[in-house]
Amino acid sequence: MIRRLFSSAILAGILAGLAISLLYQFTTVPLIMKAEEFETKQSADARYTTGIDKFVVHLVHNSGPESNHPEWEPASFVERIVYTSLTTIISGVGFALLIVSALVITGSSGGFRIGVLWGIGGFAAFILAPAVGLPPELPGMMKAELIERQFWWLGTAIVTATGLWILVFYKNPSLFILASILLLAPHVLGAPIQHSIESSIIPAELAAKFSTVSIGVNFIFWLMLGGLSAHFFKKFQPKTA
Repeated sequence: MIRRLFSSAILAGILAGLAISLLYQFTTVPLIMKAEEFETKQSADARYTTGIDKFVVHLVHNSGPESNHPEWEPASFVERIVYTSLTTIISGVGFALLIVSALVITGSSGGFRIGVLWGIGGFAAFILAPAVGLPPELPGMMKAELIERQFWWLGTAIVTATGLWILVFYKNPSLFILASILLLAPHVLGAPIQHSIESSIIPAELAAKFSTVSIGVNFIFWLMLGGLSAHFFKKFQPKTA
């Protein structure tokens, strides 16, 4: 069973990661590069590689005190693709493990269609819900403190996943109330806000476009990841005599 879990997750993560990495080069990367043109030398601490990490799992990137040392960046188009692929594959394998583990817990045999549904759930928990309070951000945009954003993102993902799980797998009406509270709680409490009074150097139109495109590409990523994970999980099922 362990071998089946890891084989399914690794294959799904590699395939989905490579496909989305290529799509990423023609969707969000040009927007990131455009935003970098608006950055000043003093705000050059949030660069391309942190944008890569943020793309897949919608993690928040560093916005702490500025450093006197220039941050490393991929030097060429090929190098960008390589590091983007590595990041998305690693993230994809990790999330695929969550999906196939959920299949085991629920007793599902898998299959592409079932996996797509799990992918939609993963997208809702890890991308859509956090994006309500912390939309994808370009370099140069105002951000709250890193630790605050990380805790809010993680907490939102966990309670959203828990709430969706209760709604789907439990039929007790009283638990529906609990699920609703879990789903609404992070947004009632509110996401961390930027305390600085400085205005963003990024045009609102560019920021909105990046947020929309990032969420859309993430949706495709999760559909592929869920479908492929469950497909391989079913394919690798031991044959009965």
